[in-house]
Parts: sequence; structure tokens; C-alpha cells
Amino acid sequence: MNRSAAKWIESTIQCRHCCERVTHVEDDFLCMPYHQLCCLFPDGQRNRGRRRYDFITKQMIVTIPAMYATEDVDAEQKMLYAHYFVAGADWYVAELDPATGLAFGHADLGFPEWGYFDLVEMEAIVAHNGLVIVDRDLDFKPTSARELGIA
Repeated sequence: MNRSAAKWIESTIQCRHCCERVTHVEDDFLCMPYHQLCCLFPDGQRNRGRRRYDFITKQMIVTIPAMYATEDVDAEQKMLYAHYFVAGADWYVAELDPATGLAFGHADLGFPEWGYFDLVEMEAIVAHNGLVIVDRDLDFKPTSARELGIA
């Protein structure tokens, strides 16, 4: 091992969850994104087993801008980073507060509008027969509101 690699290892800490080496960890030796996921979902994502995928991922927490970070951007120019849906309703995430799970974006529940919605509450919703209600579009790529035709 060369000296630069040894210095890098010495100056970083390994996250106990994702095993990545990071320069800053929160309590319990978790990197910031996983620490934020644990704060959002202290008991884990309730419907992870039913869905078979994460409702919100570490990469999404890192990528999606913080709340109010894009308030000076025109609605049609806003980038949308995630798409959640159920039946005829759609939610597109433009900003996220990883401490609370509150998201800002475009929602279309029959009447399209920009507003706030709670991803933690959306993740926990289950129908009476045990089916998961709100799903995340796994193929969605970040795109502008104009490109989606919603602004």
C-alpha cells in the first residue's frame, strides 16, 4: 500500500452500513445518507419487504436538492428527481428535506399543482388487503418539468 492510500484510510471512517469510506459519520458510525435514512425510517422502511425495493435510496438523498434550494428556478425549469404513483395520482420530487421526509414537487391527484408531500407517510400506506399503495417509478430518470409536460 502506498503512502497516499494509507493517509486516505487513516483520514476516513468506514460506514457500518454501506461499508463506504467517508470523511464524516453521524452517531453509530453511519455515513450521512444512511444516518438520514435511519432517522426517516427508525423501524426501517415498513413496506420494503412488500415492495422488494427501497422507497427512497441513499443515492436519492444525496442527489435531490435540499428544501428551498430551487425556489428561484422557474417551475418549468425545475428538475424532478423521483416519481411516485398510485392509480391515477402522480408525485414528482424536486426538493427533499432528509431530516423529516418532507418533499416539494409536482403532484397530480386529478388537479395538478406544486406543493409539499410527506414521503414517510406515503411509504407507510397499505391497503386493507396488504397491498402497497404508493410505488416509486424505478425507471424514472431526473428530468425537467418542461420535458415531462407538467409545467
